[in-house]
Amino acid sequence: MTRLMKALVASLALLTFACSANEPAQQFEEGKHYKRVKTAATPADPKRITVEEFFWYGCEHCYNFESFIKAWVAKKPADVDFVAVPASLGRPQGKVHQQAFYTAEVLNVTDKIHTPLFQAIHGQRRNLSTQDALRDFFSQQSGVLPEVFDSTFSGFAVNSRVGKAEQLARDYLISSVPTVVVGGAYQTNSTLAGEFSKVIEVVDFLVDKVRKERQR
Repeated sequence: MTRLMKALVASLALLTFACSANEPAQQFEEGKHYKRVKTAATPADPKRITVEEFFWYGCEHCYNFESFIKAWVAKKPADVDFVAVPASLGRPQGKVHQQAFYTAEVLNVTDKIHTPLFQAIHGQRRNLSTQDALRDFFSQQSGVLPEVFDSTFSGFAVNSRVGKAEQLARDYLISSVPTVVVGGAYQTNSTLAGEFSKVIEVVDFLVDKVRKERQR
């Protein structure tokens, strides 16, 4: 091989490497790794990107996904807002757990209830699918008085939030949990993306995608 040919081969090799280095580390396909929601939501602030996780306390997959989403939330981009959304999936226990989540939120005890409730149901195999059982659980975990729990659990503030969560699930056409919706436009889950770590990668990809689309 002549010196000129060697130089050309070396140049082509460097060019190929440079092109590879500039390409995204991972590309995901619509319809394969994620899909559009049924009815997209209009962002309240186009500069902010909302990431919503739809879950159910009774779902073991949601319990296993919890550590992945918590780790992601701890290092999420500054322009991203995370919102956990309880979904009933049409189940009576799902409705009760929606009320439990929003009761904790209204009473400002989410940090004492959310993860412990997951752990009690799946780690300790406790039956916490009724208002009576949850009343005792709230009292044990956060010191909420029984009468305060009952009035909040069945009150307007909780019922209003449950209604909004149900409507949102219908708008997005959420059929399974855990499902993550990014920017009110795209959704992904383990059925689409694969293992939970891959779901997180797709979420990051979609955050960047939404950000770029809004900048056009």
